[in-house]
Amino acid sequence: MTWVPIAIVTAVGFAATGSYAKALSGRAHVYVVAWGLITLSLPWSALLLFRQGMPAVEPEFLRAAMISVVVNMIGVTLQVKALSISPLSLTMPFLAFTPLFMLIPSWIVLKEAPSALGLVGILLIVAGGYAIHIDKIRGGFLAPVKAIVSERGSLLMLVVAALWSISAVHDKVATMASSPSYYTTFFSLVFGLLYVPFLIFGLRKQPLGRAMVPRLFLLGLFAAVMILSQFTAIELTMASYVIAVKRAGMVLSVVFGYFFFKEKHLRARLTGAMLMATGVVVLSLQGSP
Repeated sequence: MTWVPIAIVTAVGFAATGSYAKALSGRAHVYVVAWGLITLSLPWSALLLFRQGMPAVEPEFLRAAMISVVVNMIGVTLQVKALSISPLSLTMPFLAFTPLFMLIPSWIVLKEAPSALGLVGILLIVAGGYAIHIDKIRGGFLAPVKAIVSERGSLLMLVVAALWSISAVHDKVATMASSPSYYTTFFSLVFGLLYVPFLIFGLRKQPLGRAMVPRLFLLGLFAAVMILSQFTAIELTMASYVIAVKRAGMVLSVVFGYFFFKEKHLRARLTGAMLMATGVVVLSLQGSP
């Protein structure tokens, strides 16, 4: 069970990255924060690659990696935008919908219906999304559902979850065709280069103060800890188990939102996040032997 503490580090990194990105999004342009989140994790992944050495890179690597980079250019931008306009507790938990969205192609293309356990997981995630906005219930039974649509941050994070359900498949292919440290280094580098026009636009719209530079590097460190600990844990156990523990970081995100951003309705949002995290765990068990 040596993978468990490493996966817990991933969950803490997940919550810390989202929380710190939200804090910085109020002081820098969304494009600058998005660039920093991914690109400034490069030094840490490159250091690990240097220690591990260059792996053999399979032919399928480049196509899978480039698809993921392009999808994540959109996804990470929308993630930071969602964090900048809505409470942490109404955004980060909705990333729990990623594994749910990953089931849709299986239903449509492969005609694979989820198992009874899978259906329980889906219901828990959906129930969690409803519970997060339960404070709106006075407006009627459908009011929490309408609140998700009207809360732009929640809606944008649902789009991010859908995008990440696409990139996740290509992330796995690229990692298996190289190594975790090589893929992370390649991803961060290419993302950073392709994102330069958006970075320049963001810097022109909202110039960056000197004090923000080390803060962006700290954000990159948080992201690197999350990514590298995730890949390390995946090498020790099933990927679905690691992702399930990582998504438990949603609960910690709600707690961070309450303490650091003075967000309200802690009980309802914590309950919703816990339901969603439990749903992710149940979905991961569906694929276990």
